[in-house]
Amino acid sequence: MPKVVSTEPHPDVVKQVVCRGCGATVEYVPNDVRELYRGKDISGCGEGRDGFSCPSCGKDIVTRSW
Repeated sequence: MPKVVSTEPHPDVVKQVVCRGCGATVEYVPNDVRELYRGKDISGCGEGRDGFSCPSCGKDIVTRSW
């Protein structure tokens, strides 16, 4: 049976990114990332972006786009 040993994220999963809106350095873990956009490009192919909102300025920080 699984057991929680610590509620602090393990350093291996914590990442950092600089917000392009305000310049703040933001730490995040995979659970913070959500789908920001999903749609179709001009050719009709699917496209999208994953990321989260900057806690400082509220602008979207994109961690992956396809």
